[in-house]
This record gives sequence, structure tokens and C-alpha cells, in this order.
Amino acid sequence: MNRIGWSIAVIFTAVILLYLPILFEDEEEQIINPDDIELIPNYQAVNLNSKLYDKEGRLSHQVVAEKMEHYEVLGFAVFQNPVYTLYLDDGQPWQVTAGEGTLYTNNRIQLEKDVKIVNLRSQEYIKQITTEYIEINLQDKTLSSDQRVTISGLNYEVNSIGIFGNLTTQQYELKEHVQTQFNPIR
Repeated sequence: MNRIGWSIAVIFTAVILLYLPILFEDEEEQIINPDDIELIPNYQAVNLNSKLYDKEGRLSHQVVAEKMEHYEVLGFAVFQNPVYTLYLDDGQPWQVTAGEGTLYTNNRIQLEKDVKIVNLRSQEYIKQITTEYIEINLQDKTLSSDQRVTISGLNYEVNSIGIFGNLTTQQYELKEHVQTQFNPIR
């Protein structure tokens, strides 16, 4: 055998000796406590983009999120940085963004951390609703919160603690009105 043959044999032997312990290493079994099984997500999605349609085939809402974890046994899915676009019956959208969101099986979503609800219609009185926590029923397009809420439009801002409202009818009830500020155009 020449030098090239010996070199290949030495390299091959060195590689086998280096990988031999890894090949025969026992895999560590993960022991899962039966009480904790429901705390493990059934599946996860990264860079989620999902569209849901109603019975007539119209786009009902769209969800975009950095990450989603679905917990089937517990009956909810958790979203990181979700962006929900809710389409009303007339096709006009509202866009909801938050730091975290939890969607329950009854089509109710809880949104937390820097929640912004933006009216994407151009000629509407209410342009944006902001809060730290809000619940939205995706079926009847109602929202409620018991936290500090700011409602803003073209020339005004309303501050309240708590709100109940309907995005379709655009009727809102403030639970505890704190302050309204008008900024007329001059």
C-alpha cells in the first residue's frame, strides 16, 4: 500500500474511533409526568398565517402570529404577537394587534400587552381602541375589557376604565368614563 492508501486508512480509522462512542451511546428517555401531559402543546406553528371563512365562503378573520402553541386538552391556543384581521358582514375589516393572545374553542380570544384595535375603514368615527387587555368574541364581533381603554378618532380621544362594544354596529358602552378630549381642526 502506498502513502495515499495508508493516509485514507488512518483517517477512516480516526473517524470511526471518534464516532464510536456516539453511536453506542444510550438515548436518554424523557419521562413525562401524566399530570403534566396537558401542559405540553399538541402542536406548534412558527410564522403562522391562517384564514378562516364563514358558511357562505366569505373571509371571516385572518390570523398572523410569530408563534402559536395549541393545547387541545385545555381547549385553547396561545399566540405570540398576533395580528387578527376581523372582517364584518359588509367585508370591512378591523385589525387587532397584541403582544399575546389566547384563542378558546368557543371562538373567544383574550388579548394582552399593548392591544390595538384599528378600524381599517376610511370614513369612520372611531379609528382606534387601545388597552392592555381585551376579550373579543369572534362570532358576534363583540369586545369587552375592564382595564383602562383609550378610544381615539379624528379629532378626539376618550379615556375610560372598561368597555363593552360591538364592532359591527359600532355601539360602545364605557363602564367608567374618565376623560374626553376634543381637538378641533383649525
